[in-house]
Amino acid sequence: MDLDDETSGSDSDGEEDSAETIAEPDGVEVEAEQSDTLSDDDDGVLYQLNDVSPFLARNPDIKWERFPLDSGKTRTVNKMTGQLGVTPSARSRVVTLMDTFNLFFTPQVKDLIIRFANEEGKTQYGDGWVKLDPVVLDAYLGILLLQGIMNDGTVPVCELWSESEGKGVYRACMSRECFTQITCSLRFDVKPSREARVATNKMAHVQELFDLWSKALRENYLPYEFLCVDEQLFPFKGRCGFKQYIPIKNQEARRCNIQLYIGKAPGGAAEKNQRQRVVLDLVEYLGNQSGRNVTTGNFFTSLTLGEALLKKNISLMGTMRKNHKQIPSAFLPSKSRAAFSSYFVHKPDFTLVSSVPKKGKAVVLLSSMHSSQ
Repeated sequence: MDLDDETSGSDSDGEEDSAETIAEPDGVEVEAEQSDTLSDDDDGVLYQLNDVSPFLARNPDIKWERFPLDSGKTRTVNKMTGQLGVTPSARSRVVTLMDTFNLFFTPQVKDLIIRFANEEGKTQYGDGWVKLDPVVLDAYLGILLLQGIMNDGTVPVCELWSESEGKGVYRACMSRECFTQITCSLRFDVKPSREARVATNKMAHVQELFDLWSKALRENYLPYEFLCVDEQLFPFKGRCGFKQYIPIKNQEARRCNIQLYIGKAPGGAAEKNQRQRVVLDLVEYLGNQSGRNVTTGNFFTSLTLGEALLKKNISLMGTMRKNHKQIPSAFLPSKSRAAFSSYFVHKPDFTLVSSVPKKGKAVVLLSSMHSSQ
């Protein structure tokens, strides 16, 4: 799951990013991906709204008012405070372009890669292994970046280093043999103890590296007013015990914080309120007075999440699944509702709207950012 920044200063005014892919562990029941548009397969039940009286959600303890309860003043939750963008700490450490790269590939990250790659390389190649050091690692990482920029990621290595068909920049950087040896020797954990750790953590192979990377994201950049929490899968060719790919989904967004879901531990109980816990974990580092807005997909959105975020002075906006008992029955899809019609109801801190994009469909959206129709 990612926390994505939807606004990024002057170079992306109003640009909205999207991250819409999902990773779930093998052997764990996965909920089917649901569209934001709810459909109606009922028998034409007619729902009617009373224009005056409040009405109840399917959970009778939740009452919604027909009219806005807005005082007319800008709410505190919509007032942005604090720093935005690149942090002062990050700015103070950047003089050259390489300094920017090192904000994320920190000395700790490089030391971890070098230590375990040298151990594996010595085991695999013996005296034929050339010890990896920071300079060689930077060259290797540079080649990987260049492969991505030039769309060479799927081109065979032998072709990239070919004198007749390849690109000279690769040969100038390092030999093909050196590149291949490093690629085959990359490791990120203590191999002898891996089996025991994998039994309780499928991510044990890369946990330490992942934690360092996540920390760098939080330390170097503070998001602007609008954020998005959603699921994503990064394309990966290797073997992975918690991978499921939905290729129709977008993979582009600016990461501010990340958390990987690897499923429950073997024999462990299913986690309760996991979706709410994930969102709260991702925004924890923003503090309690930021005035930001978080947009979530229907996998996460709920009234209880919105209430928890308001305690941190963060507003919530997102579509909801129709099985939420916080939604009034009248807001669900019905063939009796006219296309392009909308229903609005309100609570002191929330607005709920049900919009009909076409007959028999409905989109239900919850917002603690908006207080009027």
